[in-house]
Amino acid sequence: MNFAQGIHHITAIGSDPQRLIDFYTGVLGLRLVKKTVNQDDVSAYHLFFGDETGEPGMDLTFFTFPHAGPGSRGRGQVTNISLAVPKESLTFWLDRFEQFEVRNEGISKLFDWERIIFFDFDDQRLELVGVPAEELSVSPYFWTTNEISAQQAIRHFHSALMTVTNKASVESILSEALGYQAVQTDANMTLYHHDGLQRAAYLQVEEAPSQAMGYNAVGTVHHIAFAAENEAIQNELRDRVIQLGLHPTQVIDRFYFKSVYFRIPAGILFEIATMGPGFTADENEAELGQKLSLPPFLEGYRGRIEPNLVPVSVKQPQ
Repeated sequence: MNFAQGIHHITAIGSDPQRLIDFYTGVLGLRLVKKTVNQDDVSAYHLFFGDETGEPGMDLTFFTFPHAGPGSRGRGQVTNISLAVPKESLTFWLDRFEQFEVRNEGISKLFDWERIIFFDFDDQRLELVGVPAEELSVSPYFWTTNEISAQQAIRHFHSALMTVTNKASVESILSEALGYQAVQTDANMTLYHHDGLQRAAYLQVEEAPSQAMGYNAVGTVHHIAFAAENEAIQNELRDRVIQLGLHPTQVIDRFYFKSVYFRIPAGILFEIATMGPGFTADENEAELGQKLSLPPFLEGYRGRIEPNLVPVSVKQPQ
C-alpha cells in the first residue's frame, strides 16, 4: 500500500507581500523560490518560500491580501507551523529574534524536542524545533545566507499542529490515507510519525473541544498539503480518501504540481500534491523567485495581471 510522503507544503494567508518577503527571506533565511499568483484569484500573489529549489517538505507558501482583515486561530485549522533547525542553533535564533524584534515565547520543550514559538507581523504562529544532527534530513538543498550558516539554517518542516474537537475526526485520515501513526501523547496533544521519512515526518494533533472555531483570514493557515510521489499514487490516495467517506476534488493541474483537495471532518482543508515537476519547470535554479512566473494557462493574461500587482523583490543579499 502506498502512502503520502510527508508534508509537501503549507499555505497560509498574509497581508503585505513585501513584508512577507523581507521576513521569510531576511529574518528566517528561506529562499523565495517562486513569485506567482493565486490561480483562483490572480489579483493576489502566491509566494513560495523554501530551500534551494523549494523541494516538497520545505515549501511554505502565502496567498497575499493586503486589505483583508485578521483571522483567528482555533479548532478546524492548522494552528502552528514547525520548522526543523539544528538543535545547537536555538540560542542563535533567540538572539536573532531579539535583534529583529520578533515576538517569541522563548525556549520550551514538548515531546522530545526543545522549540521556540514565534510570530510574524501578521500574528502567524510558527516554531523552530531543535533537532539532533542524526534526525535532520540529509538533503543537500537547504538554503543559507550571509547571516545564517549551515549550522543554523532551517532544513525542512518538522511538523504541523492541527487543533480539533477530538482526534477521532482526523486520525483515520492520517493513518489509513497518509501513513502516520500515533507515537506519543502529552495531555491533550498527540504526536504522529510517518515511519521511513526523515523530512517533514511528524504531525501533532491538539484536542481542544472548548476552543472557538478558527476564522480563516490573514495570519492563519489556509491548507496543508501532503506529497504523492507521482500521479498514479496521487490517484490511489484520492480513491482511498473516497473510501473513507470524503469528497475530494478532481485532479487540478497547478503546473508546478498536480493537486487534489478535500476537507476532513475536523474542518481542515487537506491537499494531496505531486512531487513534480517542481519550480524549475519554467525557471532555471539560479533565477528562481526573481520575476513573476505565470503558468502557461495564465501567461496570455500577463498584460492584465502584472500591472495590478505591487512590485516586490528580495532585498536581503543571499
